[in-house]
Amino acid sequence: MRKFKKSLQILTLMVVTAVVVAVSPSGVLAQTSEAAITQQSNLVVQRNFEVKALGDIWAEGARERRAIDARKIYQPTGLYAQPNEQITIEVSGNKPITAVIGVHRHDKEWALFYPLQPGINTISSPNGGLLSFDNSNNEGSINVNVVSGGSPVPFFVLGKNTNADWQAMMNAYPNAPSVVLQSERALFVFYYASAKDHILNQDPIAVLQTYDTFITAQDQISGLSNSDSDPRHRLDRHLIGFVESEKTIPGAYAYAGWDGAIMPKETGASADALDLTRMGWGQYHEAGHLRQQGPWTWGEMGEVTVNLYSLAAKKVLKPTEPARSQGEYLAAFSFVDQPTKNFSDSNSKLEMLWQLNLAFGDNFYPELHRLYREMANADLPTTDDQKKQAFILNTSKVAHYDLTPFFDKWGLSATNETRNKINSLNLPLLTAPIWFGSDYNIIKPTDGMDKVKGIIGVTTNSQETSSEPAVNAFDGNTNSIWHSAWNKQNQFPYNITAKYANPSTFSKLTYLPRQTGGENGIITNYRILTSLDGATFNEIKTGTWAKDSIEKTVTFTPTLARYVRLEVPQGGGTNGFASASEIKIFETDSITPQPVTTYLSDIDWFSATTGWGTIQKDRSVYGSTLKLNDKTYTKGLGTHANSEIVYKLDGKYTSFAALVGVDGEVGFVGSVEFQVEVDNQVVFSSGIMHNNTEPKEVNVNLSGKNELKLIVTDGEDGINSDHADWVNARLIK
Repeated sequence: MRKFKKSLQILTLMVVTAVVVAVSPSGVLAQTSEAAITQQSNLVVQRNFEVKALGDIWAEGARERRAIDARKIYQPTGLYAQPNEQITIEVSGNKPITAVIGVHRHDKEWALFYPLQPGINTISSPNGGLLSFDNSNNEGSINVNVVSGGSPVPFFVLGKNTNADWQAMMNAYPNAPSVVLQSERALFVFYYASAKDHILNQDPIAVLQTYDTFITAQDQISGLSNSDSDPRHRLDRHLIGFVESEKTIPGAYAYAGWDGAIMPKETGASADALDLTRMGWGQYHEAGHLRQQGPWTWGEMGEVTVNLYSLAAKKVLKPTEPARSQGEYLAAFSFVDQPTKNFSDSNSKLEMLWQLNLAFGDNFYPELHRLYREMANADLPTTDDQKKQAFILNTSKVAHYDLTPFFDKWGLSATNETRNKINSLNLPLLTAPIWFGSDYNIIKPTDGMDKVKGIIGVTTNSQETSSEPAVNAFDGNTNSIWHSAWNKQNQFPYNITAKYANPSTFSKLTYLPRQTGGENGIITNYRILTSLDGATFNEIKTGTWAKDSIEKTVTFTPTLARYVRLEVPQGGGTNGFASASEIKIFETDSITPQPVTTYLSDIDWFSATTGWGTIQKDRSVYGSTLKLNDKTYTKGLGTHANSEIVYKLDGKYTSFAALVGVDGEVGFVGSVEFQVEVDNQVVFSSGIMHNNTEPKEVNVNLSGKNELKLIVTDGEDGINSDHADWVNARLIK
């Protein structure tokens, strides 16, 4: 949330008087150790600082095209200046540098700024506050020595201090008004009491590392990196500030501005920010406000585009959770499924933005940010209408698709001018229904409607739109409900209809009544109707349910439908209303096709030859029952070495299977080898087998094959007693 105007802040700074006393450096000042070692600990108070050049805060915001175009977060010292306390500062070098006393929003008064001169400077603030420095140069650093003045506060730096240091700091400075914690990407300024209550017993290393992790994810979705060869896409070196304030602004849990992400104490936001068990969306969101690009954040999108950065944080910290819930996506589908709509009326704007990420990948938004940073200032859109049309054009450029069908579905239509600009790019027209995409069913630009699964829309003739809409009955959340309009009682029949992307066969419906909040609307009489076109509905089941909170189940004759409706007839809803916690509609269990088996003994071969006797079906070559190792079989082929049996397949079968061995009707003299050839390639060979050899399984792939050849050889010792059985020889498709 952001409610600041740059002109107002500048005006406020102009009326504040700050006094800077420059002292000639002709005298030599020895570095003072002051009370650098406290009575409580051996913590040395730092007074010498290398203040790095971070660039101008306004120029950095303009480079990134940010809506909040500055980060007034300065380099901390860990020192606190009391009101009117004189602070003596020695500056080395000749580049400009500014001292800052106070932290706006954290303190009751505005921070005061003191331009410093080379040499000795003496400054004081009537308000007091934390001391920090601003080096707005673009390169280099300036050495600064705080010669005297200022009292230490707990100042924890990730990578420098340990948890034990943190505990020692908090014990050493119990009267400090504030604490400062600094990580690679974040700066925290909180009240001592809050830190004591909410982070003292935690390891600050884990807290700061968590913030660095999600801030890095927000860097990435913004297309920013210190390793980028193009300086336009490098990180702003000013940190992301999380600043505790006593009070909030009206209606805000937390908010963001030039002073950072403000975490008010009175709303609990500051406690949430410090405690990892409580930290979450609020912190992601306010940090995200410090990233938003103004040229594609038009009026109604101020609290929407920010949540792309919230989702980036959520994805990296909670990777197993979907970006948005089933109910949120269902509300989005119901909106885009309307024949006419206006994007401004949608409560699912974030889902629209995220569908682009799902469809085109995690590099989509980094590239979009880069595109806007590379635009010339003169080409940047300024009005809301210009921003909308530029967004349609520029997202099409990044996607490498003409996205006008997607935006048309969302009621965000391109003008003829925008369509002409996109047409000139010669991009393929998007036809895939990515507007029905979700974390649960990602739709890519090459997919068709058959990829869309499940419910794509929910309609009703009565709902409490703001808090208990119809989609709640299908959102998977038993704590939310659909409820007919409160102010229109006894408007029977009520109905609620689920629309599916594609016709399916349904055979069951379950109804879970509301679980809390009384009995209004519990359905006791019902009708179930279905339709293929959404216009003509046919009743397939009617009945009654008990008035309780137990889930009800209705089964019915499997019915092909695209729309399934639950209707509440006259008097069928308790106290004249209708309600539901959850409605589930089940498709008929699909029947897995069973393999079709054809025994070779039941069909004719194409050709067959044998070295002795006649090839038999379901009998041995002698005409006896098939027998391998004393076990008999009813199906198979009995043959003799040397033999060859050929079958034509015409690509109709998937596999051939059999059990092979020497028939038990002969003694140990018999010796044979079985081979299977498929399209003149040997795919199975049994090796030489005798009467007492264990039978061997044959299973070969026939997919797309045209010829099967079963071969029996004499084992290279003649054909005497070479009775060979292909038991249960079969083709499968």
